[in-house]
Amino acid sequence: MPKHLLFDFGAVLIPIDTKLTYKAFEALGAEEKLAEQDELFHQFERGELSTDEFLSQLQGFFFRKSIFKKDLAEAWNALCYEAIPDENIRLLKNLKNKGHKLFLLSNTNPLHIEKIKALCGPFKYKQFISQFDAVYYSHETGHRKPEADFYKKVLKEQKLKAADCFFIDDREDNIEAATKLKLECWHFDPKKDKIETIKKRL
Repeated sequence: MPKHLLFDFGAVLIPIDTKLTYKAFEALGAEEKLAEQDELFHQFERGELSTDEFLSQLQGFFFRKSIFKKDLAEAWNALCYEAIPDENIRLLKNLKNKGHKLFLLSNTNPLHIEKIKALCGPFKYKQFISQFDAVYYSHETGHRKPEADFYKKVLKEQKLKAADCFFIDDREDNIEAATKLKLECWHFDPKKDKIETIKKRL
């Protein structure tokens, strides 16, 4: 039976660069302590904060408190700079045609998804999403990787056995968590790995 393929999104299927967001924040006058606000970012990714609530809290970490939320949103989205490559959509189609079930597991938020949709256009984004049997965005599930509950939710809802799954992610902590649950994994390095080589790993 073909492996069920569980894909990360950012840095695996679409290029991203977090340095661009931090540069954009610096240009707006961010305080140094903004870089330490991982929990704020995680709350937004879990859907615990609305977009407006998140941007309101973000305003507190800039020297100019009157900064516009629109500018903050643009800076937050700066890491998303390119549309999903056409060859990645073709790869997903090919894998699907070979009998693999495909799933998307992403730590993300409404702002980043809106930006990706804008970069791709509605047709291309729909074409991409339609390749997956199910899509799990962290802000919609209430969990984020590497929390075990994220993976367990996918396995339970999709009635998947961990041993039948192949998980691809660029973050080591996410890979470690999935490995503990007995998923076969590929720690993807976007600087040197090519996603199309997945065919050689299955």
